Amino acid sequence: MGHLAESMTRATRAAVAVLRLPAAALLALALALVAAQAGAQRFEQGLLWRVEGGGAAVSHVFGTIHVDEPRVTALPPLAARALDSSRSLTVELSLDPANVLALANRMVLQDGRDLAGIVGPELFGKTTVITARLGLPEQVLRLFKPWAAALMLMMPQQNPENVLDYVLVRTATERGKPVHELESVSEQVDVFEGMAEADQVALLKHAVADFERMPRTIDRLVKAYLARDLAAMSSISQEGSNDSAETRRLNELFVQRVLDTRNVRMADRMQTRLKEGGAFVAVGALHLYGGRGVLALLERRGWRVTRVY
Repeated sequence: MGHLAESMTRATRAAVAVLRLPAAALLALALALVAAQAGAQRFEQGLLWRVEGGGAAVSHVFGTIHVDEPRVTALPPLAARALDSSRSLTVELSLDPANVLALANRMVLQDGRDLAGIVGPELFGKTTVITARLGLPEQVLRLFKPWAAALMLMMPQQNPENVLDYVLVRTATERGKPVHELESVSEQVDVFEGMAEADQVALLKHAVADFERMPRTIDRLVKAYLARDLAAMSSISQEGSNDSAETRRLNELFVQRVLDTRNVRMADRMQTRLKEGGAFVAVGALHLYGGRGVLALLERRGWRVTRVY
């Protein structure tokens, strides 16, 4: 059981009738489209944003990248000052023991099947070659659900306790600031488990095919992040999505479930902290990007959003 728990922890290191309208409605639609395009352009650059409104003290939203790269975890001075002056920290999800255990339990099959039986011998064989290099034995891999095995291959091999998001949590805790979460483990898992099993298998197949390129992709994402280039990060994350109709469909599904749907939920749940004022909210940088990102959603709810860094 200890070996399984260790393997699960390793895995966690391992997360898209106009002509009949009256003229006034057409004008409103045109203005909305212009606003959406302007929003997309506004939210293409920048990691730290000031959020104001409703008479509350100024809050900040900060974009993170889920890696333990020292160049990333050394906070820019403006972000460090914003965190230091904040009343609270809000993250997507904290890495407390209860959450880790809940995640590990949701990652494993409990219906009598194993991964090899679901994905077939060829894909399972290719997966075992990779996971053996990661220190995960075949008998443990068999326990994984397809989405969980895919995520393990898509995440960089690193110590999650040193990832930027959890460095922020540790810093806030040491300073006596309350830490809040925007999502539960169950909600994050449902993003992937709610996919059809065939799509989960397709996701694993893509992760296996892409595994050797992943370090270079992550390096490019880190460089784009350090340049505060959200548009470049989005472009890099979607490379290869036009290889085939099936890949495009899978990518659109992934973006819709991993980004768009969660953006709405996170923007909604930020409201309490923003109304309290003095909040420092940290979410993955891609959640900030574009007209469907968290920042654009906050503007539509009446908040003033201004780039700081």
